[in-house]
Amino acid sequence: MTSGLEPITLRAITGENLHAVLELSVADHQRKIYPRTNAHSIAEAHYPADDDAVWLKAIYAGETPVGLILTSEAEDRGEYFLWRLMIDQRFQGRGYGRCAVQLLIERIRQTDNPKVLITSHLQANSNAGRLYEQLGFEYTGEKTGADELELRLTF
Repeated sequence: MTSGLEPITLRAITGENLHAVLELSVADHQRKIYPRTNAHSIAEAHYPADDDAVWLKAIYAGETPVGLILTSEAEDRGEYFLWRLMIDQRFQGRGYGRCAVQLLIERIRQTDNPKVLITSHLQANSNAGRLYEQLGFEYTGEKTGADELELRLTF
């Protein structure tokens, strides 16, 4: 998958790229709305609240880490939850998040039992809602938190 001239890939977070991924961050005004850092996401991935498998990858544009994607997966039930999608402030608006979610969707489609990919976004983040709708997600009418709107992509 490419965005512009650079191929977009999803790669394991390792000792070699950990510090680069930890240094990625959103803009200050975004952090006020959603303060979780990549360090927080990586810690949650290693100590999830439930027994579902966790899939965590760094998002790369060429050889440059530009973000992070995190899912919770119940593959036996065909249920996937896009838990985090983060693109560093320097790389937003270039289509990297869209490409990362498209790669995730392609990956899930290739599993034995793809049924649904669920995500949510803060009500104040209408850009995220538009992105997910353009990728085929539909609002469920449910909230996953006090101000998070749920969307669903059915396979």
